[in-house]
This record gives sequence, structure tokens and C-alpha cells, in this order.
Amino acid sequence: MRVLLAPHGTRGDVQPLLALALGLRRRGHDVSFLAPDNFVAWIRGYGFACEPNGVDVEAALRSPDGDLSSLRWQLRHFKTVLMPALFDSFMRIDLDVDLIVAAGVQLAASSVAEWKDIPYASIAFCPCAVPNSAAPPPPVRTQTLPRWVNRLLWDVGLPLGGLALRGLINDGRKRLGLEPVSNPLSLLGGEPVIVAADRDLGPLAHDAPRTVVATDAWILDEPAPFLDPRVDAFLDRDPPPIYAGFGSMVAKRSATLASHVVDAARAVGRRLILAGGWASLDRHVTDADDVLAVTAVPHRIVFPRVAAVVHHGGAGTTTAAARAGAPQVVLPHLLDQFYWAHRVEQLGLGPRAFPVDLVTADILTDRIATALEDWSIRERTRALAPAIAARNGVDAAVDHLETLLVGLESGL
Repeated sequence: MRVLLAPHGTRGDVQPLLALALGLRRRGHDVSFLAPDNFVAWIRGYGFACEPNGVDVEAALRSPDGDLSSLRWQLRHFKTVLMPALFDSFMRIDLDVDLIVAAGVQLAASSVAEWKDIPYASIAFCPCAVPNSAAPPPPVRTQTLPRWVNRLLWDVGLPLGGLALRGLINDGRKRLGLEPVSNPLSLLGGEPVIVAADRDLGPLAHDAPRTVVATDAWILDEPAPFLDPRVDAFLDRDPPPIYAGFGSMVAKRSATLASHVVDAARAVGRRLILAGGWASLDRHVTDADDVLAVTAVPHRIVFPRVAAVVHHGGAGTTTAAARAGAPQVVLPHLLDQFYWAHRVEQLGLGPRAFPVDLVTADILTDRIATALEDWSIRERTRALAPAIAARNGVDAAVDHLETLLVGLESGL
């Protein structure tokens, strides 16, 4: 089976597909990638053919006018950069494949699959990405609404979202010689949709669409990555430090956020490892005996050695912290991060989250103190960690994709 994997987004959208690619290769399948420019070298390092899709996501988000939280910026970026680049990229590459698998904000893949009559599957990493009554659509921050309200928001939100994207996607479809669609969001789900999320952390709702199947989260199994000796030495000291990092999120008030994190760690009497991420928080912090600022750290080997993890609530980071048995303090920025923040609280893996744009040093101090001192949080994280750490949904996902293709070839 020749499979083209086409993720678009941040590392949280790309890394799980790299895990899937390794699983497909172990089964003897031929895998290639079409991915954001800033991930091409990393993917090629695993021995996969990978073509750039013409968008450097990190550069776009770190640009002076980049603002992922702004709907106006998103629509302008979609119109002037993203949509033309995504459709162009497919037209530049060899599409002699048996299956296209897309993830993240890959808004062209389903139309390209229709154009070339290639089977297509869409991947989501959060149950809140598909219509259901257990959670509202990702743009809705409030996670405690009645089920009927969640369903109503989906019923209203899908047509509105489709209306916002219709012109952009139909422009691309016109270039492919395809008929326009009234609601392009009906295309983006594909058939099937695979939701890759741990069964305890993010269970699929009972009323999700019948075309949706679930696997556990896709974990990238790789040899132990390099750990900066400075980080290793910092972690070896007692008591364990706090980790704080927000991955690809670029907070507009990054200097203030970095200051709040340092002040909160000192207020609870703990040392701090601060990962700068795409927001470059480390540029705003001076190293000290109790603070170590770095660009990034490998979560898999650092999280089991820290007292708590302060993060943005991305699916991958939430799962990594849960696998490590580390209490979590979540400062969600946008979209599905509010879902994961709510799940962390529901499961007893951390205190109630607080939106990053409203957090203060005092509020963060209170949340971290609760994560460190509440015995029920410590016990719950330790109890759940072994089961979550033992699960990897990659093999089940490969099974689904193989079954999909066999079924289509046999006309079932």
C-alpha cells in the first residue's frame, strides 16, 4: 500500500503522523509525506520521502502580525497564504498513491482525493473535533454546557464554519476542475475519520458520527533522545523542579507570561525548567540557581522527573504528562486546549484550568500549589499513568487503514 500522509499544523499535528508512518512501514507499506516546510528535515531524518507544502507554520505564527487567536488573521492567512499553498503543493507532487491521510488544518486534501479518485482518511487528535453532545465545537471555551446545547452548537456551527471557508475551498476546487460545494466542512471529515486519543483521557462520545472510529493516542516510539547535560543535572537535584512550556503557542504577552511562571515557581518554593517554545519565553528569563531556561526538552524523559507540568493543553503534551504520572496545570490558549484542560480537571489530574490570557502570577501560584499539595491529584496521576503509558494506538490505526483500503478495493 502506498500512503501519502499530509499533515498541516504544529508539531502536535505532525508527530502523531510520524508515529503512524513508522507503524505503516513496519507492516511493509510505502509511506511518503507532504508537510509544512519547517518539519521536512525532521521527517526526512526518519528515512521518509517528504515534500514541503509551501508553508512554514513556525515562521507564520512567530511573524510580527501572526495571531492564531484572531479570526481576522486566520481568514487572511487562509486566503492569501494557506489555501493557495496547500492546493499548489498537491499539484507539484506525484499522486500515484493508494491512500491519502490528512491531519490538522489540511484543507485541500479531501478535494485532491476526490479529483484523483484516491481513497481518503482524516485524522483528529481530540474527540471534540467531531460532532457530538459531550463537548462543544473547539472554538467554544465553556466545557460544562448541557448536552443539548453542545449538539445545538454543532448544528449551528458547522454551516457557519462552512460558509466562512466555502469561497476559499471552492476557489481551489475550481482549479482542479471540481464542482463547488455548499458546505466544505462536509468534505473535511473524510471517510473514515480516526480520532487518535487515549481512551481514558479523551473517550469518543457515544453519539459521534458512525464514520468515526477511535484508537488510543499515537505515540512516537524512538530511542532515548539527547538530553542537555544542564537539564539532566538540574533534574538530579532534590526536590524535583516544575516544568513549564507552551509548545507552539505564541502568546502575545510572552515576557509577562514568562515572568508569571518564574514568580509562581518561586512563590511555591520550587525550582523551574522553562521551555521557551515558539514564543521564545526563554529569551525573557535569566538563568539562576532555581531557574533553567531552555528552548525545548524531550517530554518523554523529562516529565517523569518533574513535580508538575504547566502547559497549554495540547493533546500531545496532555498525554505525555499523563503517561509520566505528573500533575498538570493547564493554561489553555485556544480550541481543543479547553477540552483537554477540562478533562484534566474531571479526571483529577490537576486543578481547574485558567485561560492564559487572564492568568496572573497569584492565580498561577495557587494552581501550582494545589497540583503539588493535593494528595488526591498525586494519587490519581500515579494510578492512571501505568495504563496510559502502556497504550499506543498506532497498530490499531494501521489495521483500520488496511481494512479501509481492502473494503474499497473489494467494493464493500
